[in-house]
Amino acid sequence: MSKATTSLTSKRFDEKNNEMRRRPPVKPNSAPNHIYITRGTNVESQVGSAEKLLNNSFDEIFIHGMGASISKALVFAMELEKKFGGSVKSDIQTSTVVCTDDIVSLLNLDETETRRRSVSAVHVHLYRTA
Repeated sequence: MSKATTSLTSKRFDEKNNEMRRRPPVKPNSAPNHIYITRGTNVESQVGSAEKLLNNSFDEIFIHGMGASISKALVFAMELEKKFGGSVKSDIQTSTVVCTDDIVSLLNLDETETRRRSVSAVHVHLYRTA
């Protein structure tokens, strides 16, 4: 049997007969100096890890946050900037990331639909000043 896949344009779906599965967003970079902040990220422990990266390995780090974690990513960047005093500067960029959700029918498991949605994102570039 082949799976029937369609694209969903409506934002609503029948929650009784369907299940939404969110695909993880594509990460721009997987290098060790790119830090991805989520709602579950512990900022205090990440500050220590980022501090070690800036002191030992890298002259710059990149902090990424999406949706509900944007404010946490900005607080994280400001904590690092405060910790390093004037020796670390930041550049902040915003963007929109397109995420894909799969809507699977609970009545017919071979039937899936995809939905695309836009999510706001922030990217903070922290770098040492000369």
